[in-house]
Amino acid sequence: MTTAQLPDESDYRVGAPLGFTSTDPDEVEVRTEALLQCDHRMTLLGGGPDFAARIGYRSVDGFSVMASTYARPVEIVCLPPIPWVTLSVISGGRALFTGAHGEDTVVAADRAAVLAYDCGVRMRWEPRVSQFMIAVSKSRIERFLQRLLQEPLREPLRFDTAVDLGGDGRGIAGSVSAIRRVLARYGPAGPPPVLIAELEHSLLSALLFGQRHNYSDAMLSPSPPPSARVVARVLELLESAWDAPLSIADLAEFAGVSQRSLHAAFHRQLGVSPMAYVRRRRLQRAREELLSAAPTGTTTVTYVALRNGFAHGGRFAAAYRRTFGESPSDTLRRGAATGAG
Repeated sequence: MTTAQLPDESDYRVGAPLGFTSTDPDEVEVRTEALLQCDHRMTLLGGGPDFAARIGYRSVDGFSVMASTYARPVEIVCLPPIPWVTLSVISGGRALFTGAHGEDTVVAADRAAVLAYDCGVRMRWEPRVSQFMIAVSKSRIERFLQRLLQEPLREPLRFDTAVDLGGDGRGIAGSVSAIRRVLARYGPAGPPPVLIAELEHSLLSALLFGQRHNYSDAMLSPSPPPSARVVARVLELLESAWDAPLSIADLAEFAGVSQRSLHAAFHRQLGVSPMAYVRRRRLQRAREELLSAAPTGTTTVTYVALRNGFAHGGRFAAAYRRTFGESPSDTLRRGAATGAG
């Protein structure tokens, strides 16, 4: 068999500028491993025709795609650490994915595979199977998940491997289809950044909402409302450390609740988010300091801004004017004049 007998797919011609074709298994293994930047061991299975492989690859901001096919059956073993979450869809045959504990998943035209590589995986590909794989940075999808949960992840993200593309995974199938169409439409130049961002958001949402994983229940379960005492404790902290650079993560950790729960509690009791309250309270304190400035002229707007946690003088002045209808320097002059009188 020669390379001309491999399936001729548009994924390898359009939108995959780093593609290559080779009849050398060692070259394919080395070059594929370099593209994916992780351990990727390939073994030829059985006898048969000469080996040939076609690989297409491109990376855009947010994710990368790889199209691959082999003329002979191959076994590929991937071992952690691997920085990706991958989604593999295939055509022209079947593949068998085996996890570290011996669990098997058959991947075919109507069933894809999603892997977070928390443990090793062995993949056996039938000859001439065409794979289209999307790889998303693991840290990127975990940050996306943390924003949904509004709390740190307790353990690494793990997906159920099999994706039913005709059932609950229809949204995932639609996202993959959109990515393939867009990459083909824009070719080697690639789509504009705004479109790439939308494709990435669609893919991450489809994976996290459409495929079962170890955080699915936490994502879809309403958070129990925290007690009124939670907000009171945070307010006590803010009053005792009003000039400290506290973040929403700091406040949630102090209160012993998730960031999402703290947001809900503040909105319910005070009508604002925690950080909006912090900014408003700091502005109020800054105003109090400016109004009580000594007539000697030793107090400055910059000094007051920094003491109250505002590192950028221009932004402080703009926020102050929006809140109080005058500039901080006007307040300072009025305060100094009142003290002198």
